[in-house]
Amino acid sequence: MPASHRRQAAHLRASYTRETVSLAASGIARRGRNSPALCSGLSLDVCTAAQRRLRALLALGMFNHGPTGLWPRQVSLADITRYTLVVSPRHHDLVITARAPYNVTCWLVGRDKLPQIGLPGLRVESSYGDGWRLRHLPTGATMTVTGDHHGRLQGPLDPDSNYSRLWTNDVPVSDEEYAVLNALPHLSIDTETLLAALTVRLCAHAPDGSWDIGMWFHDLTDRPDRGNAHHRRLSVEGEACTLHWDSDPYPEDLQAALTDPVIGLAGASTQPNRDGWLLHYRRTRLAAHPVAYRP
Repeated sequence: MPASHRRQAAHLRASYTRETVSLAASGIARRGRNSPALCSGLSLDVCTAAQRRLRALLALGMFNHGPTGLWPRQVSLADITRYTLVVSPRHHDLVITARAPYNVTCWLVGRDKLPQIGLPGLRVESSYGDGWRLRHLPTGATMTVTGDHHGRLQGPLDPDSNYSRLWTNDVPVSDEEYAVLNALPHLSIDTETLLAALTVRLCAHAPDGSWDIGMWFHDLTDRPDRGNAHHRRLSVEGEACTLHWDSDPYPEDLQAALTDPVIGLAGASTQPNRDGWLLHYRRTRLAAHPVAYRP
């Protein structure tokens, strides 16, 4: 992609994702890396297979919350969305910039003497003064969490910044973590892509303010909150995904984020059903029910 087109794409992407323009530009695929089947030019869904898997696992963690969630209680990734943050997907990395980066990292990565294990297999690879490079040992995929709005890891390595002693790369994946991962359903490539699309659109909004995902905890368009319980259940069975939620975002906002002609997942389409809508993406479908799950 020529440099001028990349700059234009970066400005357009930033208007939807809340990234800074420089942060968005780092995520725009260069010539030869775009995949027309997945990307309209903004590169939100273009990534390595390892990144796709990591983002799908994050979706399963963040969108299962409350007594009906599918993951064990010690996987509490939904609380990440309580923080003010920006998600910036790149081809080989997933960057999160946050006002409280260490708090976000503490929900993602486990540590000794606590029942909460974060995302199973995720470890601190390196620590900086206000940022952390993370690696998911089962997939090899990386994440970056930083307080820098441009996504940079500032200054020299600083092991002392890991003051809660989060698990690092030299801590092997535990039997408990393997048990959680092995209990997950099989995810096809299409299903992983759809779940990953939910993760990278966590902060998406329309530049004109007509819809806003609001990090799944806040409505930022001055409409009434949909609820305060924030229960979520995301399940997968074969190629069928089902998502229940009882608070923000508004259902039409999530639908817009996934199908918007600029920022949506290319090839995704929706149709209304009895109590929500059904999204089709290749062989995978997502039934979205904006109501609390009742077993």
